[in-house]
Amino acid sequence: MSTDQSRFVPVNTSVLLQTLVEAVNEQVQERRAARALIQTPPALEAEHSLIDDDEPALDRSLRVCGYLARLLEVEMFEPAQRVADWVADGIEPHLARAGNEDEAIAALCGELAQAEPIGKPDPDDPAAMSWRVPGPGGHVRHYVARRAIEECLRGRDKPIEGDPADLKRSWMYGFFVRTCEEALADDADGEPDGG
Repeated sequence: MSTDQSRFVPVNTSVLLQTLVEAVNEQVQERRAARALIQTPPALEAEHSLIDDDEPALDRSLRVCGYLARLLEVEMFEPAQRVADWVADGIEPHLARAGNEDEAIAALCGELAQAEPIGKPDPDDPAAMSWRVPGPGGHVRHYVARRAIEECLRGRDKPIEGDPADLKRSWMYGFFVRTCEEALADDADGEPDGG
């Protein structure tokens, strides 16, 4: 063994991933319980049929979990502090049709959430936009979303209709709302003043 290799400690990737997912999930649930999201962004409340219409509270809880997860990523991972540079191009056609920025964000995020693979996304899948947001990557986000779904389904009196995996769309919607807010705020900060 070379001296370069002796400095590294072997890591069990699945244990590392599980530990990371649990850490993010725990903080998301703490913030959700403490109502750390003080003002709910209008785009997070937009009316989209991401899951069964009889489950608005579950849909909202998962949206908030996805939103909070992105906030935490930015706090926890330096690469996540970069914005998704594709957002400006993606939102432009929606801005042209929408009445305001919140409606445009909601429209884009609805499309992105519906297109995102329900299963673990392949990094080469063009529909897996979770891989195109700077940070820990699409696989981590997939597992954090699944963990949030488990939490939100815990203790329910009635089972949900359909496949619980489909609930990932609501989580992704909230995640993409925060991603868009970051990119648009960064874009606005970077614009020169008119005077």
